[in-house]
Amino acid sequence: MLDLSEALSTSYDEVGYLDFYRDIFPEGSFEKRGVYEDGKYNGIAVSIREGEKKAKRLTVTDDLEAIEEMAMTDDFCLMSPISYAGKSRKSGNARFMYAMAIDLDGIETLDQWQFFIKQVEQGHEMLSFVWGLPKPTYLVSSGTGIHIYYVFQKPIPLFRNIVEQLEILKKRLTWQAWTQGASSLHDNVQYESLFQGFRVVGTVTKNGDRCRAFKVGDKINVEYLNYFVPEEYRIKSLVYQSDLNLEEAQKKYPEWYQKRIVEKRPKQSWTCKKDLYDWWIKKLSGGAEQGHRYWCIMTLATYAKKCGVSREELEEDAYGLIPLMNTKGDAFTEDDVLHALEAFTDSYITYPIDTIVNRTGIPIEKNKRNYRKQSVHMKIMSSTRDILYPDGEWRNKEGRPKQEQTVRKWQELHPDGRKADCIRDTGLAKHTVYKWW
Repeated sequence: MLDLSEALSTSYDEVGYLDFYRDIFPEGSFEKRGVYEDGKYNGIAVSIREGEKKAKRLTVTDDLEAIEEMAMTDDFCLMSPISYAGKSRKSGNARFMYAMAIDLDGIETLDQWQFFIKQVEQGHEMLSFVWGLPKPTYLVSSGTGIHIYYVFQKPIPLFRNIVEQLEILKKRLTWQAWTQGASSLHDNVQYESLFQGFRVVGTVTKNGDRCRAFKVGDKINVEYLNYFVPEEYRIKSLVYQSDLNLEEAQKKYPEWYQKRIVEKRPKQSWTCKKDLYDWWIKKLSGGAEQGHRYWCIMTLATYAKKCGVSREELEEDAYGLIPLMNTKGDAFTEDDVLHALEAFTDSYITYPIDTIVNRTGIPIEKNKRNYRKQSVHMKIMSSTRDILYPDGEWRNKEGRPKQEQTVRKWQELHPDGRKADCIRDTGLAKHTVYKWW
C-alpha cells in the first residue's frame, strides 16, 4: 500500500494544523469565545473516543482552541469547512462555506499517485483528452485516503439556490477525481454531501497516525473551478434569488410556507413511520457484508432522518451494531460509524433506493403499480376485492370491520401468497394484515 503522507511530503511543504485552519478561517471569521456577535457564526466539530457510543460536539470559535483541544487527544474527530448558526450541524443552519473539500480513496499504486499529481498540477492541459482537476489549495493525508481542499478567496453564502449549484459542481469534481485513473475504486465513486465532515487535521487517523496537511496552491474562486467542468455543472450565480420576504411568501405560497417554514421540512422530503428505520436494522443482521458495511450504517442515518429518529437514538443503535459488523469482515470501528453518521442531514433525505441497493448490497423490493397511476391502480385493487367477495361480505354492516376474516379468506385463496400481496389485493392497512397473518 502506498504511503500517502510520505508521497505528499516529497512534493509539498507540510503545514501545521493551526496554520491550516487559520488559513481556511481567517481571524474574525467566527465569534469570540463567550461573546455573541451579530452576523458571525461558528464552526462545529464532532469527536468520539474509541470504545464509546456517544459523539461529542464542539463549538469552534475564533481562537480555534477547540481544534487544539482535539489535536491533543486520540479521539476520532470530524469537521466541515463551514460556519453554522446555533449548535446543530443540520444543513439549514449552515451559513458560509470557506472551502470545498473532496474525499478521494483508492490511490494504491505509484502509477495512480503520479496520475493524480498530474491531474492537479497539469489539469488545465488535460481537458482535451481526460478530465483534470483544479489545483487545490491543500492536500490532506487522512490515513487511507486524500482530502482535496479548495479554499475560497471569500466565503460563499449558503443560500438554498447556491447550495444546489455547489452540490452539482462538487459531485462532478468528485467524479473527475475518482474515475480518470487515480483510484482503484473508479466503479464505486463515493459522492458526499456538501456538508460532509472531514477528519480534523492534527487528529488521529483510522490507522493510528495523525492527519497531515500539505500546501499545494493558492486560494481559488468559483470561476476557477468552473473552468474545469462542462457547462452544465458550472455555478451560474452566487446571488440569492428570491425577492420575497417571508410575509409575502406566506401569502403567495401558503403550502410551501407551512411545510418549509412552520414544519421546517427540507425540500422534496417526506416523513415515514419509524417502522422503516426498525425494518432496516433487522435487514442489517442478515445483509451487511464486507465492503458494504459503511453504506449500511450511512443508510441507517438517512432513514433516521426520514423517520424523525433523534440523533441520540441513532448513535446508540449505530454504535451498538459494531459487534455485528465485526462478524462480517475485518475491523469495523467507531471511526467508521462516525463517518457514516454524517449522512444524518437533510442533504441525504432523498437518497435514491437504487443507490442504496447498489452500495449496501441489500435488495429492497419497491412498491409496484406496474407504471399505472395511483387512481387506476386503486380501481384495479377494488375490482380484485369485489371478485374475491362478490356479495360484498368484505363490508361489515354491524360496525367493526371483520379484518381477520378478510385476511383468512385471502390466505385460503392464496396459500403461497405474501403479506405484501394481501395488502395490495384487499386494501387493508399493513399493520392490520401483519396482526392477523
